[in-house]
Amino acid sequence: RDTAGQERYQTITKQYYRRAQGIFLVYDIGSERSYQHIVKWASDVDEYAPDGVQKILIGNKADEEHKRQVPKEQGQQVS
Repeated sequence: RDTAGQERYQTITKQYYRRAQGIFLVYDIGSERSYQHIVKWASDVDEYAPDGVQKILIGNKADEEHKRQVPKEQGQQVS
């Protein structure tokens, strides 16, 4: 399910994590704030999803490299 990171869905997304086989985490490379939200969501995935669930981190808006606020190396730190 796509919750667009909205806090109002936080309680139900925890239920989805329990049955997840894979999770996409998407952030805007031109927004440090967007990236900080991903760090929090990744933490929730680690806490509520099954062990070994596949996580894929996607840096969106890569076509706007000139607006980048989140270095590639920083994005690669989320595990």
